[in-house]
Amino acid sequence: MKIWRVPGIVNIVEVSDPEEIKALAKESGIDRDFNLRTCPINWFLLRRSLSVLSFAGRRFPTVTRHDSEQRRTEQERLSKRLSEKAQFVRTGPEELEPLARWVKGLGSTDEVGILAQQLLGRLFSSGFVASQESWDAAQVLVAAPRSWKPKILWWFLSGKVRRSKRLLAQMVDDDLSGLNAIGIAVHNLVKGIRQMRVLYADANIRRNLTPGAAARQCLFAPISLYRQAKAEVRLGDHCFPRNSLFVLEIGKASRQEGGLPLVFMEETWSRCPGAQWVSATLEGLWRRPAASTPVAGPVS
Repeated sequence: MKIWRVPGIVNIVEVSDPEEIKALAKESGIDRDFNLRTCPINWFLLRRSLSVLSFAGRRFPTVTRHDSEQRRTEQERLSKRLSEKAQFVRTGPEELEPLARWVKGLGSTDEVGILAQQLLGRLFSSGFVASQESWDAAQVLVAAPRSWKPKILWWFLSGKVRRSKRLLAQMVDDDLSGLNAIGIAVHNLVKGIRQMRVLYADANIRRNLTPGAAARQCLFAPISLYRQAKAEVRLGDHCFPRNSLFVLEIGKASRQEGGLPLVFMEETWSRCPGAQWVSATLEGLWRRPAASTPVAGPVS
């Protein structure tokens, strides 16, 4: 745990230990209220993130507070719908063939993003068609909340972030869960599919690794999540004042021993509704038969 605290300027707590993150996730005084009446650096980070992860005056479900009944209802409905699809996609159906071919070494390095976005987009709109333009828009959305490159400021000032969001929202009929899936979460799936291509290129691994084991090796969490203290919070030997900003580095934590459940924040109120579907999809990609398909080398 790293604490960055200068009164009146910054109050940030970075957490990458799996057990500490799990403890924080269970603490009722830490939530996604995101009060912007806080110190300057905290304000800047939150304001930038929320400006990206909101659309038409509504926050994405991933940055909506715990006690939101609408968030809870919609997430439960989505979780049920995706879980029902999981058993079928686990079998390696035809719809996975484009990505399965890519895993087996066919296709250019760049097209995996479009293929993954297409798969996710069809979950929210039957007429969804991914393109280079929609993938470029997703690249903008995932970089804008966290990158410090000067060009990111221009993206905000020029309206590029806003246009990217509008394009993707139209493709999923303004469904915020769908927008998050094709604009943000898709990048974690792409990381997993890239890892699977590397694994599949090794003939020994290909013969001996089960679909379940392969899927577990290809699960990737977001880099980090934000939480904020609603009031003074005491955890262990530390006391954190109101509006402390917690950066839960689940990307690092999920790769440590005991950290795999953090990929989807399992056993917490903010559990990802697509958890079963993503795992099942990765199993299906490993299982999808392609005996006649040549295997190329791994992607660098």
